[in-house]
Amino acid sequence: MKNVFILLLTLSLSACGYRLAGRGGHIPDEIKSIAIPVFENKTMEPVVEEEFTPMIIREFIKDSRIKVVDRTEADIVLNGNVNSYKESPLSFDQNQEVLEYRITVTTHLKITRQKINNIIWEKDIIKSSEYKVSSNVMTTRTSKLLALKEIAKNLSEEVTDRVLWGW
Repeated sequence: MKNVFILLLTLSLSACGYRLAGRGGHIPDEIKSIAIPVFENKTMEPVVEEEFTPMIIREFIKDSRIKVVDRTEADIVLNGNVNSYKESPLSFDQNQEVLEYRITVTTHLKITRQKINNIIWEKDIIKSSEYKVSSNVMTTRTSKLLALKEIAKNLSEEVTDRVLWGW
């Protein structure tokens, strides 16, 4: 009886905690390529869109199931806008100086089938990351850039997941 209990416990634990990302099956046969134009920046934060577009392109290239091509050759097009960029203080020192900020970015993404001009998917995605403030301005700028890159990475993973698994 004890051995049966151990066996059942082992089998049940081995089944926990693992699942494949995504929600669907394979990519439709007619979808072989994607165009990803540079995101439109609708915020006052300069060049924020330049972090997102290349990161998403890299994710698709890394996966290689859908080829990244020019818009004129693409089966689907991913258009994106950076709609908001917000920095909020997270923590303060005893003098009420900010020690840490949270960056929150809202993007609007739309995937369209090129030939029939049909919207496949459209969604607002909000991502955030934190960075620490330093007395050294360059260190703070670097921390801020790394936080923005983390947001871009998380966004690119969600977008590629949706395109590659969401059918």
